[in-house]
Amino acid sequence: MKKLCMCLLLALALSVNALALEVPTDTVVQNLNGSQQLIKTYVLHPDADPQGLIEEPFEQEGYLYTFADIVKEENLLSDTLYRRETVTVETASNDLSKILEQLEPSVDYDDGTYKGTLTLDHTSIHTEASGYETRSSTVTATKTIGPVDRNDMSYVPATTVKNGVTLNLSGVDWQVTGTDLVGDALAPASYQAVATYSGKSYYKAVTGYVTTAGYAGEISRDGVESVTYRVMYLGTEGGTAEAAAKHIGNTLPGYVPYVIGGLGLALLAVLIVMLLRSRREVQEFRDEEPGEHEEESR
Repeated sequence: MKKLCMCLLLALALSVNALALEVPTDTVVQNLNGSQQLIKTYVLHPDADPQGLIEEPFEQEGYLYTFADIVKEENLLSDTLYRRETVTVETASNDLSKILEQLEPSVDYDDGTYKGTLTLDHTSIHTEASGYETRSSTVTATKTIGPVDRNDMSYVPATTVKNGVTLNLSGVDWQVTGTDLVGDALAPASYQAVATYSGKSYYKAVTGYVTTAGYAGEISRDGVESVTYRVMYLGTEGGTAEAAAKHIGNTLPGYVPYVIGGLGLALLAVLIVMLLRSRREVQEFRDEEPGEHEEESR
């Protein structure tokens, strides 16, 4: 029984919320050049339908008011922010002139709400290597040895060092630098060796560069934040019995009749449950009576 009552009350509360009317933010009653006017002001979301604001004729303080006009005024929203964005580009060189060829002087910004133009900040440009690979180069050297008394390889070193790289002997050119007369012929008396050396030098080479640059500027948004509606009613003095009845209904909130109806339905449901329950208890009582009379007769 308690669960049933709670469910009925919950359904009633939901129906009241669904039928609640918009509440005006301001109501003005004025008589302008002999014209009796009542103006209600509402502030709604831009997507709201203003037709639901228009009321049926109603009576208030001796005047019967009917709808005359509705005026719409958009409440605009506008503000500005400072925005900074960073972009990244890959370049084959760290030459600034080459990098600037790949950077736009300005970019358009649009996130769906704010829009604007951001300008390149040249002081923010930063370039660094994006990767390395090992490369090699051939290093050569020539060394002259002599004069020596004979062209003997023992005079020629097998290796030499150049710029920190050890080079191996790759060839020797022996040259006669002096002669002596032996008998009737000249014979070599001294030599020099022109030795050549070669080797590999290994180093890290940059494979590319990455540049980051900042763009900055003002962005702004413009739109309709809300809409103000002014609903005007014109009043005529006096009213009929029917208008009086409407006045009674209109002086109450629009959802009150639904509340009363809902309470009536809830009360009716409770009475039906109680009636069914009472009938069941009476039947159970009657079913028990014959057994009791038999015991008394014995």
